[in-house]
Amino acid sequence: MTSIYFTGYKPFELNIFKDDQPEVKVIKAYIEEIIKQEVEEGLEWVIISGQLGFELWTAEVTIQMKHKYPQLKLAILTPFLNHFNKWNETNQQKYQSIVAQADYVNAIHQSEYQGGFQFQQANDFILDNTDKTILFYDDEQEASPKYFQSKLVDFAEKTNYTYTVMTFMDLQDFMEYNYNNENESY
Repeated sequence: MTSIYFTGYKPFELNIFKDDQPEVKVIKAYIEEIIKQEVEEGLEWVIISGQLGFELWTAEVTIQMKHKYPQLKLAILTPFLNHFNKWNETNQQKYQSIVAQADYVNAIHQSEYQGGFQFQQANDFILDNTDKTILFYDDEQEASPKYFQSKLVDFAEKTNYTYTVMTFMDLQDFMEYNYNNENESY
């Protein structure tokens, strides 16, 4: 059994404010391509921590792909209970819809938010209990994923843990290879 943690940018860190923006379509198509490749290598569990942006887009793609790959499962491991409480109603509804279709949902800390340590401990738990991470992060645009990226690199150097960092150049190359202006409009 293989489990991969998918994490990365939040939508506002990418200047994305609506899920129907063209950028989301490209990011989701790239996620789908990654998951297809990983399924061929034995991927069974897609793990997210329930963050807006790259993680929830990954969850949506995973849910769609379950029809073609019934062995594919989605787990949501949040750092603490009710992490979504301060989100707007639209985002909360989107999250609840994803939760309803997930195969496993739990909070690493069985309490509400108490402090930043919960995020650190959740990251440690996820790294200790997954086989690989796919991180959407680029040094050219520092944002919240930089903290996890630093922990990920240190962890991988001390263990046999593997990871892939997806950059803006990777996304650009994917878009150029798969979309041309004649066949696809944004």
